[in-house]
Order: sequence, then C-alpha cells, then structure tokens
Amino acid sequence: MSCINCNIDFEGQFCPKCGEKKDIDRITFQSIIQSVFSGFIDMDKGLLFNLKNLTIRPKITILQYVNGKRKYILNPISYAIITISIYLFLDSLLPRGTRPKLSKVDIYGAQEMGVKLGYFIRDKMKYLWLTYALYSSFFTRIFYKKYNFFEHLAINCFILGHATIIAILTRLIYNRELIIFNFLVFVYISILQYKVFKNPKDAFGTAALSLIIVFVSYLLFLGLPFAFANFII
Repeated sequence: MSCINCNIDFEGQFCPKCGEKKDIDRITFQSIIQSVFSGFIDMDKGLLFNLKNLTIRPKITILQYVNGKRKYILNPISYAIITISIYLFLDSLLPRGTRPKLSKVDIYGAQEMGVKLGYFIRDKMKYLWLTYALYSSFFTRIFYKKYNFFEHLAINCFILGHATIIAILTRLIYNRELIIFNFLVFVYISILQYKVFKNPKDAFGTAALSLIIVFVSYLLFLGLPFAFANFII
C-alpha cells in the first residue's frame, strides 16, 4: 500500500520510513479517550515515561531528547504545562491562609503598597511559574555553550516540569507550601541542572554554578514582575 504520510509504497504493517500503520482506524469517541489516557498512563511513553525516567536517569533522558531521540518522550513544554496545571488545580482545591483585614488606620502609603504587592506575589506569581525556565535558560546558555538557547529552554522545561512534582507533593503534605517559596523545589532544580551539565573534571564548580544560576534566576523571576506590578497596582 501507499503510506498516507510519505506516499511511498511498502509491504507489511508499518511504513519503514515514518512508522505509520498500514490500517488507519477511524476516529471515534473511544479512540480519543484511549489516546488521551494512554498519554498519561503508559509507562513506555508519555507522562509516566517522563516521570519515571526523569527521576531515575534525568541526564540521559533529557539529552536523548535534545539529541533527537524523541519518540516516547513527552515534549518538555507539554510536560511542564501538565505538571504546572496539576499543581494549580490542586492549589485551587486546598485551603490557604486568609488575608488579614486591615483598616485604613492600619496601613498608609508604602506600607499599603507593600501589602498589595505581597498579595500579588502570593496569588498571581504561581501562574507565571513557567517563565522561570526562560530566565534559567538564559544563564545556562551563557555558561554551557554546547547547545543553542532553545535547546537550553527544552532542558530547563524538563527540569522545571519535574521539579513541580516536588511542589505537588509538598502542597499535599504541608497544605500551604506555595511553589514560588518552596525551598525544596529550588534545591531539586539545582540538583537536576548539576546532573545534566555536570563536568567530571570540576564537579564542585558545576554544583556551585547550578546554585548561583538558580538563585539569580529566582531573583529575576520575582523581581521583574514585582517591578512591573509596582506600576499597575
């Protein structure tokens, strides 16, 4: 038969060029549901594949994707969006501390602005969590020049998405642990960066640089939106 994707003639069940099946099934409600769930529960591909392999062998999994071995690996941006969405959904369900009721007598001028900015960071910054990967990628690109910026962005989206799992677990355990103030999340990000970019000849230097990149990226992540919010609040 002729492949529906490549238009080359072949024999057998799969196209030798692109891997498309010989017999194409019609799209049905059942097939859509199956494809959605398979992306989440199949240990050999999709979300659970990423969870398993980024936990067990993060460097190999990430660099395989960057170097072109991508068939079973959920792409980094999708992975980060899914884990962040799970966190945000969970955060919306769990209770948080209530805002203190401050009268006009209690707050004036700069103090009032500080209170508003504090609530802005607490309530809104979690929705910008994905942008942390941009800041991190900027610095990893500067210090680790082997890959281009978008390859670094893929690496850091994998790292961010996987570190968000820590935020999900601690949100469940401690209930009020916010992702942007979760110390364990940033420690894990630095560990994953260290593993991916580790230089065997200078392991200590790589570890120190990972901590510095995480810290400076965090300052930018909070600082730039904070400065912007100062003008709009």
